[in-house]
Amino acid sequence: MRLNLFIFIFLLVLSSSCSHLRNTPSYREEGRDRFGPSPAREPSTAAAPRYANLPAADAAFYASKSRKLGYTLNGNENPALLTEIVRWLGTPYQFGGTTPNGVDCSGLAQVVYRRVYDIDLERVTVNMAQRTRRVNQRNLREGDLIFFKINNRNVSHVGIYISNNKFVHASTSRGVIINDLDEAYYKRNFAFGGRVRK
Repeated sequence: MRLNLFIFIFLLVLSSSCSHLRNTPSYREEGRDRFGPSPAREPSTAAAPRYANLPAADAAFYASKSRKLGYTLNGNENPALLTEIVRWLGTPYQFGGTTPNGVDCSGLAQVVYRRVYDIDLERVTVNMAQRTRRVNQRNLREGDLIFFKINNRNVSHVGIYISNNKFVHASTSRGVIINDLDEAYYKRNFAFGGRVRK
């Protein structure tokens, strides 16, 4: 009887909304993040994930998002950002697109920033880059934009950094996916990170 009651309460907590998770900051600017900086590029370990010590509902949230994103999260990433990214995963690439039917790289960055951070970015990748303060790869933080030069002297592709060296972007061949900055293609074409100026 006690076990059934425990299972019922656990399932009830899991099914509740994630509104109890910490409030979403408008943007994690240097020195203004109430929850501390997100660690950049820390490798995951084979031991229990860091979020395992969080309250059950929070741990379940991060475990679910880890499965969907394909890597182990730290447990301190912005829940609103993770939820929005998961919503877009698998969306096909469409030049000029900004909808779940099709989106391009700058369209994805623009929509995610508007919904998560309430910030309106420019529509074109080059213009987005001009609005940012450049950041070295080793100093990237969650929410930073990542710019690439692909067959071009100017930046021509953009993604959004998440954590642990992973970023989300709209690939022309595979749609919205998660990749690692250490993959040869992205390592070769990486230009710089950009922190959005308000």
